[in-house]
Parts: sequence; structure tokens; C-alpha cells
Amino acid sequence: MYRPWVALAAATCCLLLGACRGKEDSVSSSSPSRQAAETKTKAANATTFRLRIHPTLPEYSFTLVSDRSSDNSQTLQVKRIEIRRGGETEPFQIIEGLDAATPLQLGPPLSMVDMNFDGYGDIRLIELQPAGPNVPYLNWLFDPASGRFVESRALNEITSPQFDAATREIRSEWRDGPTRYGTDIYVYKQGEPVLVRKESKEYRQLGVYTLRVSQLVDGAWKTVEQREVREP
Repeated sequence: MYRPWVALAAATCCLLLGACRGKEDSVSSSSPSRQAAETKTKAANATTFRLRIHPTLPEYSFTLVSDRSSDNSQTLQVKRIEIRRGGETEPFQIIEGLDAATPLQLGPPLSMVDMNFDGYGDIRLIELQPAGPNVPYLNWLFDPASGRFVESRALNEITSPQFDAATREIRSEWRDGPTRYGTDIYVYKQGEPVLVRKESKEYRQLGVYTLRVSQLVDGAWKTVEQREVREP
């Protein structure tokens, strides 16, 4: 599956960690899609987000435990995520084995979005800063039955997904070099995101590109539109 990376900023605060080494930034949110009220408390190499994933559940705290090099204060080397509920002091879940070089200049490294349209907030972490404009994410879906977050490898493979709750679609916009752009559309089938539509623009010269649109019909890909487009 094609996997370039497209940057997606999904939060409302900026963490200036380079100037506060050895401190913890806390961000509070009242809904899966909004973050508010930034405070700072003492902690070593830890960044905490306080988020409410559902009105019926207590506020959750997500602490990114990381290494930060003095020569690159704009990157978090995230090693694990500790998750706490309400006023708990000990984490009830720890996501370990991470090695994410998470950039801070793209926005908050951890964001919450309802990625499977079940009404509960899910979390994702910016994985790294690539050479181009496309940025990968690591994604975890909230499981209401267990109260824990489960990694979605299928979502990890989708380029900068944007989630449309109204249409229940996942929209992925990507760029492959200077002349080829595209948009992929996914829908959930049996709990997994499935690619159902592909649109691409391939520039032949400045201002002139070939538009190609394909759809998944009865399990097979069919080209439903192909034409030359001249930009005004």
C-alpha cells in the first residue's frame, strides 16, 4: 500500500519544550476534538496531555516518556506512553516499545480524534518528521469493553488520515514527488478501514495534469474518470 506522509495539525496548543527541559506540559480537553488549558508541572522528560475521551468516563492522562537531546530540543524521542484515569497516580496501561522521533514544530505530538466513529476518542502520535511534507502517525483505538487503547496497524499505514464523522469516511491526501498528488478514500468494513476510491493528479507540464479516478466495484478496481485538466 502506498504510504507517503502528509502533515496534519490536529490540536490547539503549542508545546515549547526546548525552553523548559526537565518539566512536564499538561494539556486539558473537554472533548475528543479539542484541547485546552496548558499548565506546567515538574517532571523529567515527560509530557502529559489530559483529555476526556467520552462524557461518561473520567478524564484520562497520557504521559509521553521521552529522551530529549540538548542539540535538538524540538524533537521528542518518545519511548512509551503511560495512561492514567481520573486521579490515579499509577498508570493502568503503558504502551511500550516505541521509538518515535516526534517533532514539536508540527503541533502537539499527541492528539485525540474519534477515528472509528464509535463516539469515543482515540489517540495518535506523530511518528517522525520526514524529508518531505507528509507525516506518519501511530494510532490507537479506544476499546470501551476493556477501557484500554489498542494499536491500529491498518490506520498506521494510511497517509495523514482525516476523519469525517458525517460521511464516516477517512480521507487521505498525499504527495509523491513534485508532479504527482492524490486523495484516497477509506470506509470501515467489518471493523477495518478499506480503500474504496482513489483520485490522482499527475502533472505533465506546468498547469496541465491528468486526473484519474478509480473506484472499488464488486471487489475490483475500475477507472471511472480520466481526463486532462488545464488549470486556469
